[in-house]
Amino acid sequence: MVIMLKALLLGLSAFQAVSAEKPSYTELYRPQFHFTPSKNWMNDPSGLLYHEGIYHLFYQYNPGGATWGAMSWGHATSRDLTHWEQQPVALLARGYPNNITEMFFTGSAVVDVDNTSGFGHSGKTPLVAMYTSYYPYAQTMPSGKTVQANQQAQSIAYSLDNGMTWTTYDAANPVISDPPAPYSDQFLNFRDPNIFWHKPTKKWIAVLSLAELHKLLIYTSKDLKNWTLASEFGPVNAVGGVWECPNLFPLSVDGDDDNLKWVAMIGLNPGGPPGTIGSGTQYVVGNFDGTTFTAEADSLYSGTTPPPSDSIVFADFEGTGSFADLGWTPAGDLIGQSPVNGTLRGQNPVTGYLGKRLVNTFLNGDATTGTLTSRSFTISKRYINFLIGGGHDFNNTAVHLKVDGQIVRSATGTNSESLSWQSWDVGSLLNQTAVIQIVDTSSGGWGHINVDEISFSDSMARSQVANWVDWGPDFYAAQSYNGLPPDEHIAIAWMNNWQYAGVIPTSPWRSATSIPREFSLKTIDGKATLVQAPTEKWGSIVRRKALDRSWSSLNQGTKSLGSVGKALQIELSFSDREPAAAEASQFGIIVRATPDLKQQTRVGYDFSTKEIFVDRSQSGDVSFDGTFPATYYAPLAATAKGQINLRIYVDWSSVEVFGGEGETTMTAQIFPSDSAAHAQIFSTGGNTQNVRIRINEISSAWAD
Repeated sequence: MVIMLKALLLGLSAFQAVSAEKPSYTELYRPQFHFTPSKNWMNDPSGLLYHEGIYHLFYQYNPGGATWGAMSWGHATSRDLTHWEQQPVALLARGYPNNITEMFFTGSAVVDVDNTSGFGHSGKTPLVAMYTSYYPYAQTMPSGKTVQANQQAQSIAYSLDNGMTWTTYDAANPVISDPPAPYSDQFLNFRDPNIFWHKPTKKWIAVLSLAELHKLLIYTSKDLKNWTLASEFGPVNAVGGVWECPNLFPLSVDGDDDNLKWVAMIGLNPGGPPGTIGSGTQYVVGNFDGTTFTAEADSLYSGTTPPPSDSIVFADFEGTGSFADLGWTPAGDLIGQSPVNGTLRGQNPVTGYLGKRLVNTFLNGDATTGTLTSRSFTISKRYINFLIGGGHDFNNTAVHLKVDGQIVRSATGTNSESLSWQSWDVGSLLNQTAVIQIVDTSSGGWGHINVDEISFSDSMARSQVANWVDWGPDFYAAQSYNGLPPDEHIAIAWMNNWQYAGVIPTSPWRSATSIPREFSLKTIDGKATLVQAPTEKWGSIVRRKALDRSWSSLNQGTKSLGSVGKALQIELSFSDREPAAAEASQFGIIVRATPDLKQQTRVGYDFSTKEIFVDRSQSGDVSFDGTFPATYYAPLAATAKGQINLRIYVDWSSVEVFGGEGETTMTAQIFPSDSAAHAQIFSTGGNTQNVRIRINEISSAWAD
């Protein structure tokens, strides 16, 4: 065992340099009550641990810049999950900065109370972290074990000073070198250990991801050093991208300790919730006996849900004939071609389409390129729904809606042969003439697209393929705390998305964490459902009541609330209502708006679809990525008394929405100007009844 003295000293130097700069934490877009590093890149939370009154937040960190690289473990501590103290880098990439031989990827940490590892001595309790070691090139480790170039393996480190300095277990690292024999070729994508103590079996558990295969591997150990494969789980539900950052934890249902269930939480990239692009997080409810996780039947989904009942089919690609015979204008390699019957030679199974035929451009493998342009049509319904799969590239493998020759809506696949519903809200384009164009101009990996069942409807089509932890675009790699009491379960996520993470317009840091959220399971519609709430500890910086008003009836239109601030806690409730036919029927609040409303973020409820939404299409700087300006939706039913309840948390560069009891959440980044501090209430399609709004301004956690 070798103490990483050089790494520690470099980490201290880096921290001292940051401290000397005395960051103000008032830069444009700097979150005021979400954690951010003082500077440089951050991604996945790692090793969240509560010990002796201190919340430790370790996280993926680049000590050398504001883009991904030189992965190390950054470190911050807090006593209330609100006010954070930046600490020295905990695990600095080995060989940094000139010759990196090992990076420290995502992992977790535990308190080894009984010293099962033997690392503790002189009465000091060891903290043990397990992480994925990434090796840029083939080498022989100090333990004598050999690793291949770009291999991912699992290693451990320990701390005897409550997490402030760490010693890598060089005598035996990596402690889990390779995937199991049947998956030995997966050494490039074997990562993200989540470890915890399983009291009934008196063993440590490690849950790992075989990312490309959508599998979780469950290992057991008595000492955190020697691990035995116990079982595997998956693939199930959403499999559009790689599986990452798994968690496995118990929760009582409805507060009943005699009704305990387990939750597997899994990151997915790409292939997040419907209507989002890139990253997402799903969960599966089941049971765990110390070796095997078994999903409950009502937590699993299969097959494709049918389109809405009022759908008008525009193109289902059934019958006989070529694309031209079906009214499409082909170009490139698609001239003379036809829809196909499912999977083509050399292609993995295509699933999720309806009927017998679909568009599948894997005709000559990924080498096939071309376009298909539909006949023109008049937009007559609020939504255009379609099934899509294949490559994930908005420019080269995509479906476009064009009006007057301009692309006004786009969609792409998720690097998956499983088709899922996507929908365009075209309510603002009603009565305009349009065409749909299917584009495949890519001949590389995933250089094809699958499309089926294009239809028009006043309802949004949805694929129920997963239970989503959060329906927004910016909630990923969620990690839960070890060391808390059994009845308390708190998690934090990376508030970003791999689709645009490296180009968001923040400086000198990049990325933030979500609000710490307390998880529980509640029975909703007869099903154990994950619900979330901001931790009560978080409320300590709610300072000033900016507004508290109610209306028995609020007329259709908008009502200015004036300048209410840039960091807010909002409670908004109102009655559900029957929507007016063929008219957008919504109620909500506009936040972070400029006085002229050229910048605004809309948060509200759609009465026709029974969904909450966040519209950030005009939220400020949206120029850095073509997919960023969008509207996101999530299902939410009214209460038994017909009320809609929303809690909304607005920061200088984010919006988080908690709907109902917390069964539906949405997280989205925004980048408005400094002057965007105004708010308005809006009601469309009719009056809204029993409106109550409370707005509290939130002070800076960095200023205290």
